[in-house]
Amino acid sequence: MNATTDNDSHDGAESVDWAALAPEGGERIPGLLAELPGNDTALSDLHDLIRFPAPGHLAAPRVVDLLVDAACAEDTPATDRWRPLSLLLELVAGHPEDRLPEPRDLGQWRDEVAWATSNDAEKVREQYRAWAEEAPDEQHLHRMRNRLAVMEQPDGAAILQAELDTYEAVLARVPDLVALLRGGSNRGGMDRAGEWVSYLLAFLPDDSERIASEITGASQVLLAKDLRPALQTPTSLREAMTGGLDSGEPLPAELFALGLLADPADIDTTVGLTHQMAGGNLYNSFAASVALVLVHGERTPREALRRIGRGGGTSMGYEGLFNESWPHCGGRSPQVLGFLALGRAGDRARRLRLDILPGLIKGEADSRALVTGVGLEIVLGPRTKGYSAEEHARAEYDEETLKVLWAIAELPAPAWEDEEFTQTLAAWALPETAEEFRALVGVEAEDEREETDGAPAAAPQAPAPGGLFGRLFGGGRQV
Repeated sequence: MNATTDNDSHDGAESVDWAALAPEGGERIPGLLAELPGNDTALSDLHDLIRFPAPGHLAAPRVVDLLVDAACAEDTPATDRWRPLSLLLELVAGHPEDRLPEPRDLGQWRDEVAWATSNDAEKVREQYRAWAEEAPDEQHLHRMRNRLAVMEQPDGAAILQAELDTYEAVLARVPDLVALLRGGSNRGGMDRAGEWVSYLLAFLPDDSERIASEITGASQVLLAKDLRPALQTPTSLREAMTGGLDSGEPLPAELFALGLLADPADIDTTVGLTHQMAGGNLYNSFAASVALVLVHGERTPREALRRIGRGGGTSMGYEGLFNESWPHCGGRSPQVLGFLALGRAGDRARRLRLDILPGLIKGEADSRALVTGVGLEIVLGPRTKGYSAEEHARAEYDEETLKVLWAIAELPAPAWEDEEFTQTLAAWALPETAEEFRALVGVEAEDEREETDGAPAAAPQAPAPGGLFGRLFGGGRQV
């Protein structure tokens, strides 16, 4: 299956000084790589060793080829290919808020890393602090903060270099990775390779033309359903058991990838996505509608926005529909990633994002500060604009602004103990305590409302799964 020469599976793992690259446990890397395709524990342990920005991330660029080889090897069972692919996704998109809504410019990224590695570390840290203060939007702010956090580590500049090297190593293996889009065994069943490789390829915009072409060829998205060839019936029990359950439909993950990669000028892909949007498959219709918004931005057809909103009103809701088509990576849920990415459409998707926002602020504790910052940016403008408490006291907020502020005001007490969250409010000169904030926007505390209406308190929700597998499967999936 490998298209790249001189990449025999796992050859060379023993020749690398892994302990030097990952001092805390690097000697385990060859063994973990050997066990990885069929072992969840090996996947979790290897992730913890080499994830970005852990010190062991210096080993990540050397691991990439071995992971791709494992995913593509003929002797790797189809049901096991997802594990190396999921780790590659974590290595490439460990901070997806850096990449959404707008992708990184590879040339600027290379220049930035060259500057960081050739200058005094304290000078680099000071510059990142300045860039964070001057950031024009929340995406750039979090990107600069993430870089600063890396540079505060002893080998920070080397880790930044390793992140870039890892991305470029994965980019070089696109010819091999796209082969996993084809074949019933890769496309059918749960945790199929075609699904996971689509998630990974979506974050490789620097080879977008090739990837988009491979996805449209493999998924038949360019053909209306009545024009697609009939699925072939298996000729043997063995073929039926090993060939997967490919429905002949594009995978929702492929539609997600096209949203991030397709060229707005490619009218054929737009027509193909429109067919999916108008089809009877709820998940593909939603995924295609989101993809059209991401491809066309401010020129999005109104029908795509309507269908996303309609999907959010179904029993599945935004959370369930994003879970079926978007990845869970870097500690961010699929719904958070979708909310961020819809920023590509600017004001065109404003009302839609404000519809999604309250549920995220209330339900996504790990991303609450990020989502709150983006929401405040939508309704109040960038944090760098300059605000004062007096302005808020005199302000007559419009309905959209009140929707965001009320969602914040109704957060439970533990949310107000999150320093990152309260600092986000302070950036817009909003009160940092629940009592003062609620007084500003005219919202009573929940216990006060309960005393008034006698309604019982809501039952506590079960905790979400944690760790790597919580991120991979925590978006509502049943494992």
